[in-house]
Amino acid sequence: MRFHLPRYGDKGGFNQTGLSILFIAALIGFISGIVAWLFRLLIGLIHNIAFLGEFSTNYNANVHTPESVWGIGIILAPVLGGIVVVWLVKNFAPEAKGHGVPEVISAIYYKAGNIDGKVSLIKALASSITIGTGGSLGREGPIVQICSSFSSALGKLFKLTSSQRILLISCGASGGIAATFNAPLAGILFAIELLMVSINSQTILAVAMSTVIAAHIGRLLIGPDPAFVLDSLNAFSTVADNPLTLMMFLPFGALMALFAILFIKSIYWFEDAFNKIPVNDYVRHIIGTLLLGTLMYGMFRLSGHYYIQGVGYAAISSILVQAVSDPLFMLLLFFTKLLATGLTIGSGGSGGVFSPTLFLGASIGGAIGHGLNFVFPELAIDPVVLSIVGMASMVSAATSAPLTATLITYEMTRDYNAILPIMLSVSVAYAVRRTLMTSDIYTLKLLRRGEVIPEGLVIDLQSSIKASDVLTGNYRVVSKGMAFSPFDGVSLVSENESIVGFVRPFTYNIDVDILVDDLIQTNFITAKPDATLQSLMHGLKTQNANYAVITHTGTNQVSQIAGIVTEHDIAVAMDVVQ
Repeated sequence: MRFHLPRYGDKGGFNQTGLSILFIAALIGFISGIVAWLFRLLIGLIHNIAFLGEFSTNYNANVHTPESVWGIGIILAPVLGGIVVVWLVKNFAPEAKGHGVPEVISAIYYKAGNIDGKVSLIKALASSITIGTGGSLGREGPIVQICSSFSSALGKLFKLTSSQRILLISCGASGGIAATFNAPLAGILFAIELLMVSINSQTILAVAMSTVIAAHIGRLLIGPDPAFVLDSLNAFSTVADNPLTLMMFLPFGALMALFAILFIKSIYWFEDAFNKIPVNDYVRHIIGTLLLGTLMYGMFRLSGHYYIQGVGYAAISSILVQAVSDPLFMLLLFFTKLLATGLTIGSGGSGGVFSPTLFLGASIGGAIGHGLNFVFPELAIDPVVLSIVGMASMVSAATSAPLTATLITYEMTRDYNAILPIMLSVSVAYAVRRTLMTSDIYTLKLLRRGEVIPEGLVIDLQSSIKASDVLTGNYRVVSKGMAFSPFDGVSLVSENESIVGFVRPFTYNIDVDILVDDLIQTNFITAKPDATLQSLMHGLKTQNANYAVITHTGTNQVSQIAGIVTEHDIAVAMDVVQ
């Protein structure tokens, strides 16, 4: 059975096919909610075994882990876990390495929405082991990749088109975010800002259907509470009415953008640094996790808590309730978390970067707030506000998702009083980072391997596909004036080393002598390999042409031919992106 959704801009109403997509989206939402719950339980189980020696899934990431029963031996927990992670990734799913979201984006733009189904299982195991044994990464990247993987698998099971598989991937990712963070609005915006390639009433409805069901299942299984519980910021709501106070968040947002750039660059600096070490993947990860374990244990001996291990929610909670209020210690938390995250993911760990981003924003924001209060007590700044705004601003700048950052921060704290400074700072942080550094923490990984991703709410995949991606080599070059022989591809006709026309595929035998000149057609265009699919379509339509001859220089010289793009090639590519 092959379903079809109306294309972007269609005005038709829902038909049986559209209802079928909604049914599948609802199924994805149900599965996403359950998967988010099971993923939490798996992380809790591994964490309790690794730190406490207990076979239990009872784990609250917002509460500091007590001293490990293994004492100094806890240093080896991330090392042992890391060895298993490398084995899983190397032997079963290389895509499970890293933070997950870039792989999903790559599947949407470069693999027609195809994600290997086994990635969901391997990613769940690898990330839960990394996080559970102390790796400084988060749950959101894995849950996005896990839910996107089984969504793609469902799309292939029901024989959907590539565009519909991509829509289902967005449904799975949105549902996973909604259930994991108890943040349905942020889940939808995450899909819109980072994943969806077609925005209309029908695609939004499918994503909303999945998100609502996933969030509801998550609340039933995980609980209705927000990620962080804190005292109300009512006192700040009156202060925020002062325009001068609000203006303070303009430079604050710009400063957070600089810290976000530091975070992004540090991630890939660590990755490059570990890749340069002339050892195999196992030894490379052992080095990184041994340093991580030492840093984690050293933090416990210094402060009484591990702080930087795992998702880091306990540390964030301590900052938000002002159990941690020393600005110098908050700066220490920022830089040790930066180091711990780089060691974990740079050496080959599996997990998300969203939670570390929240940690970094909360710690540096709190440090600035408490520092300003110490230097300028007359300002009466609430440091918690700067921590919350710092979280949102770091996420916005690091991920290029300002709307998601705004809504997820509100949904994770359930306090609306800081919404105005959040909106202002988030916008400035994103704008400054975008000005200073085009790529974000997700797209930079793709850019480094040659995959360019367009940015925007409504994006045209045709603009990211090049002629070199779709050209074919099924052609030959024949000279004008010679006798024609059958050929199942396109015959390019040359004269004086220049292409002057073509002959369509001609496969049946000819009883009489026919010259190339008798069959030649001249309605073709030439283009360079980096020409976009969109420009090719425009050129073909404008010139009423049937074929595009792709040459390295864009001229019609025979010596420069790289291939041809046929009407069929364009039709197939169009099916991929529609």
